[in-house]
Amino acid sequence: MDFPALKEFGLQDYPFICAQCSYCQSGHGACPTYKVKRTDSYTGKGKMLLTRALLQGRIDPAYGLQGLADAIYGCTLCGGCAEVCQTDIPFVKIYQVLRGEFKKRGMWPENMNLTKETLLKACNIQGQAQMDRIEGWSYWTPNEDELLDKQGQPSETAFFFGCGSSYRGIAIQATIATTLILDKIGEDYTVLGEEEYCCGAPLIMMGDFEGARTLAEHNIAKYKELGVKQIFTNCPGCYKMWAHEYKEFLDIDHGFKIRYGYEYISDLIKQGKIEFTNPLNIKLTYHDGCDAGRNGGYYDEPRDVIKSLPGVEFEELPHNKESCYCCGSGGVLRAVDGGFAADISKLKADDVKRTEADVVASGCPSCVEYLKDQLPQADCNKVVKDLMVLVAEAMGLTWDGLGEIYD
Repeated sequence: MDFPALKEFGLQDYPFICAQCSYCQSGHGACPTYKVKRTDSYTGKGKMLLTRALLQGRIDPAYGLQGLADAIYGCTLCGGCAEVCQTDIPFVKIYQVLRGEFKKRGMWPENMNLTKETLLKACNIQGQAQMDRIEGWSYWTPNEDELLDKQGQPSETAFFFGCGSSYRGIAIQATIATTLILDKIGEDYTVLGEEEYCCGAPLIMMGDFEGARTLAEHNIAKYKELGVKQIFTNCPGCYKMWAHEYKEFLDIDHGFKIRYGYEYISDLIKQGKIEFTNPLNIKLTYHDGCDAGRNGGYYDEPRDVIKSLPGVEFEELPHNKESCYCCGSGGVLRAVDGGFAADISKLKADDVKRTEADVVASGCPSCVEYLKDQLPQADCNKVVKDLMVLVAEAMGLTWDGLGEIYD
């Protein structure tokens, strides 16, 4: 049999390159799905061997294809396999391309069609009203009027919220914190508000590239109308889409400079624009979200921010930076198999419990939300906060609901 998409993206040789070394299942911080399933097909090596066998006709597609589909969708796309691979196989890209193949073969997991329908109809993954991207959480923030005034205003800099950070109560806190920080120091920026569509990351991760294209083209056109030159976002998944995957999967060159939120904030701190007046007096550890860390390469910038915060005693997780354990929330796995994702989160919880930290921070709103939900299930009572919230608190900023949402 054949997988035409592998040829289309120049990936057809990689299943034959795999050295079967097993680093992807036993390396430091490697495949979390294998650590839970203990089934070879869930490793990078296993997926490559299944793909190779199907390409060579050495396995009956009647069961081999479904086995590969289960393994491909039973994955958080964390990049742990690629990080330790001795032959530099771009596993995450291959998995996303193969997900597109399974979509064409009618082998999507059951709820993918509903997820796609919701996203394209509502223009956000939450299925909520677009006007609520600002007004839905404005009762928490004191700068509602200023933020609404920025909506659709010309500026060279744009703040892209992301779906989770527009609607979910915990993830929203990072968005509020960012706007309050920038407003306090007088930075000029624009927001799309109800005209901000999902970046398309969920569809790319599901394998629906053309669905993602419609969302991408809308956002790009809106930013060009406003004269935007650089876009920053706190969501690493959104960052990855804007910075890399529009080009890799959709062949779109939008021309914007794309910045991860903590690179942007770190630069503002180094420029002396952000001053801290409120010592936090906490012991802190930090979770490198997969798209920010392994898939994005941002390890130093969040730590530079942490070093600048007053009253912080920092302790690295046992598995950190490129070896950081996935929290379990990525790759649309929660939508495919929530129980499986929760089992993966227990690995992260065990790692967190080994530290003496009071607070676990992350630079990924989705990770923060999932860790806050899952750590108590593993008898871990540490506070989980977005790093941007800690920056705002160290500046002496506060807002209604901040204490409530983290209690």
